[in-house]
Amino acid sequence: MNSNEQFFWNIYDASNEDELHRLVQSHPLLSNPANWKPYGTENNFSTFENQQSNPIAALVEKITNAIDALLTKQCLVNGINPKSVDAPKTMQEAVERFYRIKNGDFGELLPQERRSVAEDIQVIATGDNSAPNITVYDNGEGQHPDDFVSTFLSLHRGNKTSIQFVQGKYNMGSTGAVVFCGKHRYQLIASKRQDKLVKPGTRNSLGFTLVRRHPLTKTEEATFRSAWYEYFTISDQIPRFDVTELDLGLSGRKLNCGSIVKMFSYQLPRGARSDVTLDLWRELNQLLYHPALPFIVFEKRNYRSKTPDKPVLGNKTRIFLDEREKKEHPTKAFTFENKEMGMVNIEVTVFRASVEQREFIGEKPVVFTINGQAQGWLPRRFISQELGFSMLRDSMLIHVDCTNILTSFRQDLFMASRDRLKESENTEILKNKIIQILKSDDTLRDLNQKRKSQLMHESGEDRLVLEKILSNIPIDKDLLNLLRKNGDLSFLKRLGATQENETGNGKSGKRSPLESKRFPSIFRIDLKQNSEGKRVKSIPINGKGTIKFETDVQDEYLFRPDEKGELQLQILNWKPNDVSGGDGPGKPNKVEDILEVTREGPSDNLIRITFEPKNDISVGDEIELSARLTSPSGDLESIFWVKIVDPQKKEEKKPEKRVDNPALPQLIRVFEKPENPDTPSWTTYCFTGEDVVRVINSEGTGQENLVEGIAVNMDSYVIRRYISRNKLTSKQQIRQARDKYCLSAYLHTLFLYGILDKLVKSETYEVDFEITDFVRDVLKPYSAFLLSVDTNDAIMASLKDD
Repeated sequence: MNSNEQFFWNIYDASNEDELHRLVQSHPLLSNPANWKPYGTENNFSTFENQQSNPIAALVEKITNAIDALLTKQCLVNGINPKSVDAPKTMQEAVERFYRIKNGDFGELLPQERRSVAEDIQVIATGDNSAPNITVYDNGEGQHPDDFVSTFLSLHRGNKTSIQFVQGKYNMGSTGAVVFCGKHRYQLIASKRQDKLVKPGTRNSLGFTLVRRHPLTKTEEATFRSAWYEYFTISDQIPRFDVTELDLGLSGRKLNCGSIVKMFSYQLPRGARSDVTLDLWRELNQLLYHPALPFIVFEKRNYRSKTPDKPVLGNKTRIFLDEREKKEHPTKAFTFENKEMGMVNIEVTVFRASVEQREFIGEKPVVFTINGQAQGWLPRRFISQELGFSMLRDSMLIHVDCTNILTSFRQDLFMASRDRLKESENTEILKNKIIQILKSDDTLRDLNQKRKSQLMHESGEDRLVLEKILSNIPIDKDLLNLLRKNGDLSFLKRLGATQENETGNGKSGKRSPLESKRFPSIFRIDLKQNSEGKRVKSIPINGKGTIKFETDVQDEYLFRPDEKGELQLQILNWKPNDVSGGDGPGKPNKVEDILEVTREGPSDNLIRITFEPKNDISVGDEIELSARLTSPSGDLESIFWVKIVDPQKKEEKKPEKRVDNPALPQLIRVFEKPENPDTPSWTTYCFTGEDVVRVINSEGTGQENLVEGIAVNMDSYVIRRYISRNKLTSKQQIRQARDKYCLSAYLHTLFLYGILDKLVKSETYEVDFEITDFVRDVLKPYSAFLLSVDTNDAIMASLKDD
C-alpha cells in the first residue's frame, strides 16, 4: 500500500467529522494552507449556501448525479457521444435503450432484477447515530483525477447542459449537500474512470480529494464577509493511487470503477437520523417519486434491523406494485395538454384511512416532478381548501408530472434548487388547472362523502343535552354561520329560526360495469352516428365538450409501471369554415395546436376526453380525429368529428330564495376499543391517546367552513389520568367525569373554531395553517384545564338534571 492509498484510508475511515478534523489539523499535508484550492471560484459562498434548505432534498441531488453518471456511462460504452443527435432524447429512452427495459420503467422487472440494477447506486450510513456519515456510491462513468477540476470541482460550467437524457443541468447539484456536513463541511470525493472509457496509454488511477469550508484566520475574519469552499491537492494535483478494487463496505460488491462521495456528520433532520431503511427511506421514496433507476439504502450502524439494506423504487412503483392493497380506490389519471403549456399528467391516489400519512405522503401531498424527481409541493390545505376534499386531506396523494411541460413555461414554475415552487403567474395557471380538473371529479367527490359518512355518528341523548346547554349560552351570528345547514335549532327561539323541509334528489341507477381486464378488448365511443354516418360532437366556440369511451381495461392501464398502454389522439382531417382559399392556415400537426385536451381515466370502464376550442379555430370548423387505445393484441381505434358551433349564451340564473337554518354539529364519541362494533374507534379517526378532538367540516374554498361534526376521544390520556388521580371508582362518578370532559371539549372546540375562523376571514392575520389542525393541537394541552375547574355552570346544571 503506497502513501497516497494509506492517506485515503485515513480520511475514509474517520468515524465522524471531529475525528477527521483532528487528522486535518495534525497531518502536515492537510494542515498546509497551500494545499487547498478554491472550489470553482473564490466567490463560491453563495453558490453553496443558497441551494436546498433541507438536507434530504440536498442528498437527493447526489443520487440524481449518480443516476446521470450511470446513464452517461451506458451511452459512452455503447460508442455514442452523449451530446450527439444519436444519444437518447429523454431519461426514459436512455433506460429503455441501455437497460433493455420496456418503456424505460424498471417496474417491468422482476424483484431480483430490480435489486441487481439498484446495487449500482448505494446510499450508506455509518458512524454516529445522531449525525451519521452518508456515502453515495455509483457505478457510473467515473472521472480521471486530471478531470476532477473540470467535473466534480467545477461550478456553472454547464457540463451536462446539452445532454438531454440527464437531470442535472446547472453544475451545482454536488454543492448543496456540503453545507449540511457538520461544522467544518467535510466531504470526501473519490473516483476511478471506467476502464473501457480511458484513453489508450493513460494510467487509470483512483483520485480523491477532501472538500471543506475554509477556516478563516484572524486576519481573514476582519477582511472577508464570508468563508469560501475549497478542496485538497498535493503539489497542485489531485492525489491518486493505482488500485484494482477497493473494499469500501458496499452492499454485495467492491468498488473497481465509479465514484463515491462521503459526507461526514451529515445533519439529517430529526426523525430521519435513525435506521435509514425506515424514515429516510420513506422520504427518498417521496422526493424521488419515480426515479429513472432504483438504488439501495444501506444501514451499517448499530441498529438491529432485519433488512440492513433496502431498495428505493419511488412511491409510484411502490404504490402500483408492492403496496396496492393500501389504496382505497384505483389511482385516477388525468392528462391535460395545450400548446402554451405542453402536457401535464396527474395521478391521484387515495389511501385507506388506516394507512399512516408518513408512509407515502408525509408533508408532500401534492408533489410536482420532472423525470420522477420532486421539484416542489403544496401543503395539505390545498386539498381541503382549494379542492374541497377535507375528508381526504390526510389520505390523498396527487402527483403532477411536469416532465413534458414546455421549457418556456416550466422555467417559471420551479426554483433552480428543485425544492420548491416559484410564486409566479405560471404556477397559478397550473394550480388553477389542477383545481378545475380534480374539484369536479365525481369519483373523488364520492370518496370524500363516503369518508365523511363513515365518521358521522351521533346519539340522540347527546343531542338533547347539547340543545339544553346551548339554549342558555349566548351565540353570535358568526358562529351560527359555521353550523351545518338545513338543520333544526328551534330551541334557539330568540333567533327566530325557521325550519325548512329538506328535499332530496334521487340519483338514477348506474350502468353495470364491464369486467376489467389487464388489456383492453373494447374501446367504444359514446357518440351516435348522424345521417351521413359520421359521429360528430358539436362544441361551442366558448365552451367545452366531453366524449366518453367505454372500455374493459383496468383503471391503471395507461400509467401503471409494467405493461402500460397508451391513448393516442391524431388529426386526420381539418375542414376550416373559410372555404375562400388563399393563404389560410394548413392542417395543424397536433390536436393541442387548436384544442385544449383533458384526458381522464380509464375509471370504472370509462375514458373521458374533454375538448376546448382555442383562438386558432373558428365557428364552422370541422376536425376529424382518431382516438387510439394501444393493446398487445392489436390497437383499438375510434374515429369521430368535432364541429365548432356558435357560442353558447350565458343564461342569468336568478338566485333561489332559500332559508338555510343552522344545525348543531354532530357530537361523536370515539373509543379506543368500543364494545359495540358499530361505535367509532380510534382506528377510524386515526386517534392516539394524545388526541382529544377532531373537527369535521364541510367542503369549500375557505369562504364557508361549516362545522358538521366534532369527534371527541373518550379514551384520551387526559380523561384517563383525571379518573386515576381523583380516584374515581363508582360508575356514576366516572360517567359524570367523562360526560363533563366530552361536552366541555365539544363546546370549547366549537367556540374556538368560530373565533379562529372569524380572525382568518378578517384578513387581519396571515395564517399558514388549517384551523382544524390548530384546534386539534390546542385542545391536547388545554383539555386538562377543562377538567380541573368548573368552566361551565350550564354543563354541570344539565348533568345534575339528568
